[in-house]
Amino acid sequence: MSYNQTSSCRQYPCLLYRKGCTEAASAMISDEVAWDLWLNDCCVSHMTSSPHELDVLAVGYCLQQGLIEDGQDVRACYETRGVSIAVVGVKQALANSRKSMTVTVEQLCSYGTLLDELSAAHHMTHGVHEGALVQDGVVLAYAEDVSRYNVLDRLAGEIYLRNIDTSQAVLVFSGRVPQQVAEKASSLGVSCIASRAMATSAGIEAAERLGLTLVCALRSDSFRLFTHEERIIKSYDKDLCSL
Repeated sequence: MSYNQTSSCRQYPCLLYRKGCTEAASAMISDEVAWDLWLNDCCVSHMTSSPHELDVLAVGYCLQQGLIEDGQDVRACYETRGVSIAVVGVKQALANSRKSMTVTVEQLCSYGTLLDELSAAHHMTHGVHEGALVQDGVVLAYAEDVSRYNVLDRLAGEIYLRNIDTSQAVLVFSGRVPQQVAEKASSLGVSCIASRAMATSAGIEAAERLGLTLVCALRSDSFRLFTHEERIIKSYDKDLCSL
């Protein structure tokens, strides 16, 4: 899989107000499209998303909503009516049980700028959310979308279609972590989510309940750790003293 790909975006005219003056300008804006999702010839959802790789998003959404059972082999294709998924057989299920994993403070901080390196779309538009599954510095899967929930559904689709073992991976995420994000992250099979943004109270409580290590405000030199600190390996006691 290749990364460093920019989501679809285009320039729109606008008025720029700066230092008491108004001038004609333009801005790069992320594309958002509406489409229908069909499963076995039934329309199951009206979707809005970024316009790329809708087949992967469709599979991930169906998995997260329980519309596809683990172990089903599926085929997704583009049609004039949207994206259609068909169950075509049986695939070997990937064990998704929580396994023991650890990550060092240094590794987490090294992921602080990771998302900036993977996509130019955020810098161009500031209109997409991003997520990456990373293990020992290696990116296993990456997704971006105008919706933070779609990012997690896209990753679910990648995991399922490519049979990725996420048990030792960290989910590096750009967006806020409310309860639904914590739940979706847990369903990906990861034990740690590290977000550049903050969590809500319900998100923290969900992470605690689900056994998920929750790291927020991730930067190259700092982060805030809210739940299940047993997975974080500290080289020195001072490493976490100012988080």
